Amino acid sequence: MGFLGSWTVEEAVRRGYRVIVVDALTYAANPDNLSTLNVRFVVPSVRHFWSLIRAEGEEVYPLVSVPSYGYDTVADLEREIEEFLNSDLDALVVVASVEDPDLMKRLMAHVEGVVHLAAETHVDRSIEDAWDFVRSEILGFYSTVDAFRRVKGREGKFLLVSTDEVLGEILEGAADESAPLMPRNPYAAAKSSQEHFAQSYINTYGTPITIVRPTNAYGPRQHSEKFVPKIILNAIRGIPIPVYGDGRQRRVWIYAEDVARGIMDVYERGNFPDVYHMASDDELENLQLVKKILAMMGKDESLITLVEDRPGHDRRYSLKWDKLRGLGWSPKVNLEEGLRNTINYYAERYVNRPSVRR
Repeated sequence: MGFLGSWTVEEAVRRGYRVIVVDALTYAANPDNLSTLNVRFVVPSVRHFWSLIRAEGEEVYPLVSVPSYGYDTVADLEREIEEFLNSDLDALVVVASVEDPDLMKRLMAHVEGVVHLAAETHVDRSIEDAWDFVRSEILGFYSTVDAFRRVKGREGKFLLVSTDEVLGEILEGAADESAPLMPRNPYAAAKSSQEHFAQSYINTYGTPITIVRPTNAYGPRQHSEKFVPKIILNAIRGIPIPVYGDGRQRRVWIYAEDVARGIMDVYERGNFPDVYHMASDDELENLQLVKKILAMMGKDESLITLVEDRPGHDRRYSLKWDKLRGLGWSPKVNLEEGLRNTINYYAERYVNRPSVRR
């Protein structure tokens, strides 16, 4: 129910798949992201988490908080799944955590394959406190892939959605899929851990795992903490837009719908196991992107505020994506159109009117 997850579920449904979603409803999840689909939400009555609580001083916090409103608590999940598969529903959302190994094993018996997107994603949060990234990326991925291996063996497909950040800085040229993993922040390190586990399962058990590494995604539904939504929302409100360092860091941007198409293209036509890079020709400095968005919104560049750079900030990423192009994928939404869609999405929700000059 997060950003790329919801786009991928929609794309899978569009291609005729029935989808079982597992989502722990963390802060970045939004059930409205699946509002275009015919969906049933259920909460298993028995849930198990490897790391049930965390303690800070005398305070004890549950790691996963599951709201009861709007969801049906079910005791017989297998019956719910069978009813779903015989219904006209697009997706069944199981409100639980991928950290639950027993749950994941139960689900694997009903699916032909897995697309694994479960992750904490905001680099700034990982720098502040990496625990949630260790829990989600490492424990959660291990729980899921081990359940797949034990139930499916060498059958089916397991697609891991990773990130270009696992490769670290690419200051010159572009990296192909054979480049070594050299993460430079805790988020990237957690994602690299997923890839190392994936490769070990391929080598040890023959598990059919393929890895997709997209560059920076943007588009409607992205959490407001991320760079593009923050630019847009701060511009709407007329408040300063913080830009790290000198703003000369370079990123390659892909619209979320194109990312979802690429993920499903690899799932359907890619080799298992393998690694695929996903990129575009839209490479910009961060400062260039901010100025472009401000110009599209008719806002003044005086809103830009350079702030102290974050620790370990990678200067540039760039990927070669010839292998994915060979599957027939390329971005359909150019940066201008994608930004226009994204600006209008946030503007309509915050000021009830479009905000793009045409």
